[in-house]
Amino acid sequence: MQRLFFLNGDQDLSAFLLVNLGLVRFPDYTCSVSLPIFPDRNFSAAWVYSKVLFLGVSVFEHERRYEDAVGLLRVLLSRFTSDSRRGHWLLRLSVDLEHLGGLDESLSVAEEGVLDPWVRAGSKMALQRRIVRLAKPPRRWKVPNCAHLLKRKIKEVNINGRPLNCETGAKNIFYGYDGDLCGVEQLALQYYAGDGGSWQGIHSESGIWMTIFGLLMWDIIFSGVPNVFHSKFQMAPLDLDTDDFYVAIKFHIEAHLKLIQDGKAEEILTSSWKSHCGTSCRGVNWERHSLSELQTVVAYIGGHCLASLCRHLAQDYRSWSSGMPDLLLWRFHGDRDVGESKLVEVKGPRDRLSEQQ
Repeated sequence: MQRLFFLNGDQDLSAFLLVNLGLVRFPDYTCSVSLPIFPDRNFSAAWVYSKVLFLGVSVFEHERRYEDAVGLLRVLLSRFTSDSRRGHWLLRLSVDLEHLGGLDESLSVAEEGVLDPWVRAGSKMALQRRIVRLAKPPRRWKVPNCAHLLKRKIKEVNINGRPLNCETGAKNIFYGYDGDLCGVEQLALQYYAGDGGSWQGIHSESGIWMTIFGLLMWDIIFSGVPNVFHSKFQMAPLDLDTDDFYVAIKFHIEAHLKLIQDGKAEEILTSSWKSHCGTSCRGVNWERHSLSELQTVVAYIGGHCLASLCRHLAQDYRSWSSGMPDLLLWRFHGDRDVGESKLVEVKGPRDRLSEQQ
C-alpha cells in the first residue's frame, strides 16, 4: 500500500509524522490527476523479470558462456523496445558477439545501436568507440561519421604525490602539500590552489550541478503539470526521469532557459534559495553548499553554459545526472568581476575514465 501511495520504494508512513512535526517540508504544487498510474489492476512484473534476466547475462559472461549470454540479451532487446537500459544491453551484445568471433555482426549491432533513440550518453559513446575500432577494411571502407567525435584531446596534468598506501583496491591516501593526509581529490585541489594557478574550488562531482539545476529550474519542476503529482509527498514530478518532462512543457522550459542564458541565473538562484531553503527537492542539497558559494559558481560559469547544462538535464535527467568531473574550479583576474572556471576529473595511477565521464 505504501508503494502504491508514494509510488517509490524509499518513503513510508513516517513521512506523515515528519511533516506534522515540521522536520520535513515538501514543495508546493498542484495535484491534478485525471489518468491512473496503471491501466488496470493486473500489475506487471516485467521489470523484475528483466532484472533477473540481465543478472543471468552477467553470470554467463563470467563463466564465458557467451552464446547463452547472447541469447538472453536478444530476448531482452526484443521485449523491451523503449527502455533506457537498451544502450548497456546492446553494448554487452556487441562485446559478447566479438568474443564468439562474430566481428561483422558485432559491428552491425554497434552501428544499429547508435541509431537507437534509447541509447544515450556513455553507452552511445562506448558503441561509437567499438564502431571506430571494428569498422576497418574489408568490413568497412569508409571512415565512420562518429570518428571525429572521439578524437578530442583533453588536456592532462600530472601531479606527483606521496602515497601513504599502495594497496590494490584500497582508496589512495596521500600526504598533502600541507603535510596532512588527504584523498587524491583534495591533493589536486591543493595543487590548483598553489602552483596550479591560484584556483579556488570544490570537490563536487555531480552534486553541485544537481543543486544548481533544482534551484534554477524550481518553478518549472513544480509547475503543476497534470498527472505528474499524485501526493503531497513528492520531491519531483513523476516524469522527471522521462522524455515527457521536457516534451510536455518545452515552450515554458525554453523561455526559462532564455532568461538563464541572458544573465538572470544568479537572480533566479538567489530567489529560489530564499523562497524554498530547506524544502525537499530531488538533487538539491541545502547543507553542502552555501548560497554565496553557489552564487559565485553561477556567476563564473556563465549563462550560456548554465542554460546548456539545464537543457541537457531537462531533456534526459536520468542520463546526465551522473558522471560529472570531480572538481569545479574558478579564479579571478584582477578585477573580481572578471574570472574563469573549469572542470577537472581526477584519476589515480590505476584509474581510467568511464564512457559516462
